[in-house]
Amino acid sequence: MKITRTQNLLTAAVGLLAFMTTIAWAADPALPKGNAVEPAPRLILQITVDQLRGDLPGRFVRNMGEGGFRYLMNQGVWYGDAHHDLTLAFAKTLIDAEQLGQHEVTDYLSISFSSTDYVGHIFGPSSLEMEDNLLRLDRTLAELFAFVDKRIGLQNVLIVLSADHGGPEAPGYLNSLGIPAKYMTPEKWDKEPAISALKQKFGIGKELIQSYRHPYVYLNREAIREKGLDEAVVEKAVVEELMKFDGVDLAISSTALSEGNLPNTPLIQSVLRNYNPRRSGDIYVVFDQHCFINDFDGLTVTVTHGSPWNYDNFVPVVFAGGKLAARRVYRPIETVDVAPTLSAIVGAKPPSGSRGAPLSEVLQGAG
Repeated sequence: MKITRTQNLLTAAVGLLAFMTTIAWAADPALPKGNAVEPAPRLILQITVDQLRGDLPGRFVRNMGEGGFRYLMNQGVWYGDAHHDLTLAFAKTLIDAEQLGQHEVTDYLSISFSSTDYVGHIFGPSSLEMEDNLLRLDRTLAELFAFVDKRIGLQNVLIVLSADHGGPEAPGYLNSLGIPAKYMTPEKWDKEPAISALKQKFGIGKELIQSYRHPYVYLNREAIREKGLDEAVVEKAVVEELMKFDGVDLAISSTALSEGNLPNTPLIQSVLRNYNPRRSGDIYVVFDQHCFINDFDGLTVTVTHGSPWNYDNFVPVVFAGGKLAARRVYRPIETVDVAPTLSAIVGAKPPSGSRGAPLSEVLQGAG
């Protein structure tokens, strides 16, 4: 795939408009004084890397410099089990133009680096292309941190780096290691004998499975209504057949999800967090581990993410700067713990939609 300079500019502009925000945090007088870290950082710099599995920085660190990922690893609180150029130039300009870190209250700057996602999808996480991309990102981070240190002083800045998701390995690579893996083709399911038999049973002469948009199967509701069929009954029948398909670990209807009479397992809880009664499809499908579609917005790719398996939700979360001392933390945390942690540091209420918990290691080390 050829990516033009115009596309790069557009991607950078959209990403920065979406993720770059300057916020003046004001301490809430209703909160206990112990919630705020004194002195509060002059700048919180939050960096999100799109598709960065938690093990990748450590795998490629041998070729990295000192000021990027190594700085975060050696100077920060690194959580090991937490489920480029244009952007850098824009960030530098924004810091100077808005005088970030020069105010009486804490400023907040959020940056997203997304090239890792494109490279990960197209080539896979263990590819030479991904290693090259991470080395370039490492140099970008080192330059950004050096710029922030010169303008504000890293001792006055709290840096937070995390990722939105990880990603699987390429099936061909896993097969070479003797690990079963393959691409799934749900667009062919409607023609499978089992689904054809259901169509005959229900008297449906059209498609029964109308489409698959990851991770949901969408049924032909119009055809179901024309035959006067109960949608829940049809959903259940399709679910029973999908569960027999090779590569399918779980299929569960939206009717079952809405009723909530389900086992309380980590897998079911992951599915429920994805479900929205106004937007979700008819049947949620979880593929077996290392099985996934290879379509990404119409582009044929090497890997896709979006599963509840560990390789997709294993990401790094690291806090560095200020008074924080280097340490590795191996207890499980979630990326949603970042927001309430930052809120506690500046003495503000957590966001209204936040469900995470402040990270004690960071609060103890930053105080």
